[in-house]
Amino acid sequence: MGDALFGPRVNKDQRARWSFLVVVGVAAGIILPLLGATGFFDPWETNYAEVAREMVVRDDYLYPFWKDAHFFSKPILLFWLEAPVFRLLGAAEPGPMHGAIELVARLPTAIVGIVTVLLVWLVAQRFWSRRAATVGAVLLAASPYWAFLSRQAITDMLYVGTFSMGVLLLVPWIVGDDDGRADAAQRRLPWWLIALLATALVPQAWEFARSAAPLNGVDVLGSERVTRVAVGVTAVAAVCGLLFWLRRSARDPALILSAFFFALSMLAKGPVGVAIAVVVVIVAVFLLDGAVGVLRLLVRPSMGAALLVFLAVCAPWPIVMMLYEGLDESRKTWFERFVRYDLLGRVGVGVHGDRGGIEYYVRSLGFGLLPWAGLVPIAMVEGLQGLRKKALDPRQRLLAFCTVWAAGTFLFFSLTTTKFHHYALPCCVPMAMLVGATLDRLADDSPRAQLVIGGFAGIVGVVIWRALLSEPWEWIDLFTYHYKGYKPEYYFPVKTLDLVEIIPAFGKRVAWSVSGFQLWVAAAGALAFVLPAVFGLHQWLRGSPRSDAGPESGTVVDDVLDVRGAPGAGFVKGTLIGAVLCTVIGVQGFMARASQHWSQRWLMQTYHELRQENEPLIAFQMDWKGETFYSKNTEIQIKKDVADFRAAIARPGRDFVLVQTDRLASLKAAVGAGADVRVKTVDKSNAKWLLVVVD
Repeated sequence: MGDALFGPRVNKDQRARWSFLVVVGVAAGIILPLLGATGFFDPWETNYAEVAREMVVRDDYLYPFWKDAHFFSKPILLFWLEAPVFRLLGAAEPGPMHGAIELVARLPTAIVGIVTVLLVWLVAQRFWSRRAATVGAVLLAASPYWAFLSRQAITDMLYVGTFSMGVLLLVPWIVGDDDGRADAAQRRLPWWLIALLATALVPQAWEFARSAAPLNGVDVLGSERVTRVAVGVTAVAAVCGLLFWLRRSARDPALILSAFFFALSMLAKGPVGVAIAVVVVIVAVFLLDGAVGVLRLLVRPSMGAALLVFLAVCAPWPIVMMLYEGLDESRKTWFERFVRYDLLGRVGVGVHGDRGGIEYYVRSLGFGLLPWAGLVPIAMVEGLQGLRKKALDPRQRLLAFCTVWAAGTFLFFSLTTTKFHHYALPCCVPMAMLVGATLDRLADDSPRAQLVIGGFAGIVGVVIWRALLSEPWEWIDLFTYHYKGYKPEYYFPVKTLDLVEIIPAFGKRVAWSVSGFQLWVAAAGALAFVLPAVFGLHQWLRGSPRSDAGPESGTVVDDVLDVRGAPGAGFVKGTLIGAVLCTVIGVQGFMARASQHWSQRWLMQTYHELRQENEPLIAFQMDWKGETFYSKNTEIQIKKDVADFRAAIARPGRDFVLVQTDRLASLKAAVGAGADVRVKTVDKSNAKWLLVVVD
């Protein structure tokens, strides 16, 4: 794919292939294993999954729906990716949810996360070096931020990954790769790109004709059904004509693919990613080349075709929604809810979410980029040199561009009024690339420089690690909405999950309570910070091999990372291995353990195993979304009215009730006399919610 997009300059030697395969293996090895083994985290994964499930139930794939009203808070892409496979798995049928439901829902975001990592390698390898490409790509995959969000079926990775890929595909034209630009300008679109566009456009065209509200009651051709079929056939024919024209006349595959990814980003979460990309690219090119450079970028020969592809993919659905008069649960139209409230309101006025200044995302990025967060400021300072000198060298220009990308994105989200921890995710790609370039240079630098820079980064990392040890929920807050500001102790049982008994030499038992979450964080940090020091010290004591030494002087890892003979080979290898192990522990240990208490999956399994016919499920003062998704919208919601609850349990037979652990006393009070006998807990495996039976 690199040749088709960037021209023939991509390195094809055997070592480059092995480096690329290692990046593929690391990214897939971190993100894919046991992807569906953890339940959906409340409230976001379950909320979006239920919207997609309702599409199947209602056979309506245009107008998102939640329970009793439309759902306009998010665009359509995630739901389009989930709903078809939900239909295949019978998510609309009665009974328990299929065991693979989490896997198929998370697979699209996982693929986007992996492909973005691979594109980072392709771009960095072309303009920097194989070493910088491999290090930067591995660090991106091995950051908790990227790995956690790649394993969540929510909108953020879909929009961040796609707009990041769109930006990466523009890099040859930003850094001044004249040979690559001239070659790309003559390249026709490959068939795989045409097929990709067809996959996005043809189903849209048919679904708009099949379900769009403006065609309701239109029977120009004898009946509404005939009209819709005729409109659908016409729309699909128009799409085929566009694709034929693109294959025959359009050039510049990288630009067309970039436009396609930007369009997907729009459908994933609105214009945020595209707006950031446009501003960052224009500002960077202006700083490097002035207004002439910006103009030259905008008047590329294939820009018209790219704009057409962008609009064809992402414009139809918002237009259909603008014409729709349906209302959501707050009685707002799509424009009032999504555009005014969710987009403009969160940026300027401040609606749902946190508040804070620059320090808010410094903290989030520190926890999300552990253990290499301390290298980010050093890398960004080096990148600023390219801007200061208005560098002409493509390597320096790419450093400068990544610095503008990282700083501009960070500044944008810091200035927005509404804040969520995961909003800083777009900073990960340029920051990982910058750190990859810094470690590439540091590998050949003097031991003193390695000691100074590595020592500074290590100190910063240890400070972050210690903070995470005392507040381990910060890792969970990177991808879900359970912030400490309203989190009682039972939401995150820091010191009550594990009881370790120690028997000292004198024989007296000592009971010591410790959180399993803290143990996972301790193990991850210990490996992440000890390994670079051990590897670096080992090489320093042994001495660096000569760069022209034979095969016996290095290992396969040295060849893959291109550090054979480098003075800092040990430090680089230790940093990468430590980062990978840290994130694997975070994903397969910490995150997997958290799922037990942040998901209702296993409580609902218990319910389906124990329930008999006509035994309902009641959600008592619950609004975490999982109770609706895992029950397939069959639960009885009791918000506050005690009379409604008593009426619900008055019918003969047992009633299963989901309740927060801190509201069990309120539930018993609502049951009334004999509650201690009538209310029995049947599943208390979750620290946050209980499943009880009322006889």
